[in-house]
Amino acid sequence: EHMYDNPYHNWTHVFDVTQTTYAFARRAGTLARISEWDRFALLAAALCHDLEHPGVSSPFIAKAGAVFSGAFKDVLLEKHHALRAFEVMVDRDVGLLEGLSTAQYYNFRKTVTDCILATDMTKHAIYLGHLNEAIAGRGAATKEGLPAPEVDTQLEME
Repeated sequence: EHMYDNPYHNWTHVFDVTQTTYAFARRAGTLARISEWDRFALLAAALCHDLEHPGVSSPFIAKAGAVFSGAFKDVLLEKHHALRAFEVMVDRDVGLLEGLSTAQYYNFRKTVTDCILATDMTKHAIYLGHLNEAIAGRGAATKEGLPAPEVDTQLEME
């Protein structure tokens, strides 16, 4: 009901992204370094990253003046995906996040939202730059015989 019928952004894409996210995070050791809640948040973000994707880009929607284009300014579709994800998760019939404390809920929500917002392709070069800097820093430390710097797990998840 929350996935529109379009050729690419469909349930096959959702499954592919979620499975690939899990495989990469496991292979890179990310899953071992993050908490259970961050694991859940990472996979929830992968599942929901394109929720209700209309099959066109954010710039197209902005130019076409589609119904929800005025609601979001910067990363239009990604904000929509994150918003709808939490509307589904907190729905009384779903109740996925029942029992969380306020702090746990907001930490979980921030992690999921940050991961979904990181899928905005207009920001891809920025994330890639941060990742390359982190890799270079670890490589330089190792080359000098120094301990590798701590891994930024949020960057890793994004």
